[in-house]
Amino acid sequence: MPIPPQASSSPSLPALPARLYERDAIQGMVPLSFVRVLADYLQAKGVAPHELIPRRYSVDAAQLAGRMPAEAYCQLLIKAAERLHDPLLGLHLGQFMKPSQLGALGYVLLACENLGAALMRIQRYHRLVHDINPIEHELRDGQLILRWGVAHGKPGALFDEVGITGIVQFGRDLCGQSLALHAVDFVNPPPPDIRPYAAYFGCPVRFAQPVTRLVIPLEALAAPLRQPDPTLLKLMEAQVDAAMAELPQAGDLAETTRRVVAHLAPQGLPELEQVAHELRLSPRVFYRRLAEQGLNFRELREAALQQVAELHLRDPRLTLAEVSALLGYAEQSAFSRAFKRWTGTAPLQWRQQHAPA
Repeated sequence: MPIPPQASSSPSLPALPARLYERDAIQGMVPLSFVRVLADYLQAKGVAPHELIPRRYSVDAAQLAGRMPAEAYCQLLIKAAERLHDPLLGLHLGQFMKPSQLGALGYVLLACENLGAALMRIQRYHRLVHDINPIEHELRDGQLILRWGVAHGKPGALFDEVGITGIVQFGRDLCGQSLALHAVDFVNPPPPDIRPYAAYFGCPVRFAQPVTRLVIPLEALAAPLRQPDPTLLKLMEAQVDAAMAELPQAGDLAETTRRVVAHLAPQGLPELEQVAHELRLSPRVFYRRLAEQGLNFRELREAALQQVAELHLRDPRLTLAEVSALLGYAEQSAFSRAFKRWTGTAPLQWRQQHAPA
């Protein structure tokens, strides 16, 4: 369902192009590291990140491996474009991204032998970056084609342009040289002026195409990376494989619901309507989709809260009152009763039983 345009936050400035708002509400997750990149970019542009980014998505280094709803991230991109009044935010933010900002996956890319090996790992591990539409690859006519379609909806121009630009920028950073491209296609409507896109990519750029794709000559894939490291590659790839194994299946509504509940919890015990809003679904549609899969919202919410509670209880720096607040309980006693209902054990007793030896 297309997302309608919103009014510009600055009436004195002309409205952003309508193409930035022509997108679908989507399900799926992206890493919280994307928010850190956006926050750093806003800071560099003189905008305090907290003006746009809700507190529940403000993360420190220890939380960068976490994930957030992709829909919420897409909405943050739109707000940032409005605040900066930058219709080319996708191009600019993509150039700001660095491989090291992707955590273990970034170090996998940095340690590869050549560009082709790095790009194949982006394709293989794409679900760690987002699990909306899968990235596919094809070798044809002396070219590597990376593409993703719209089977699970269109995230929009900003999301797609950040993604494609980020991949190209990664290639340039990894090799320390310009990356030759044959063509770039986007599914989204064309901008008023395509020259900035052609100037950055250095090749023909088309819009309103059936799929988003990046076409790279095979000879470019042999470009050696600046710091290949087979030992580091093996170590980091083991971590990335383990992270992939923990991901839910794409489109897993139960896991997506649990993750959204965990993000909303510090603001108060999340209700179905709030989670539906975060997923950009009407409460009725959200309820129906849960019912179609035999899922119960309250059970999913309690499973998510129990998981988060156990995670926080393992941190000895947090008091029980602080853990209670992080789960949205106004009273510690209410949290204690709920936790004992979930686990059969009081929070303090559980913490003592699971304390490190």
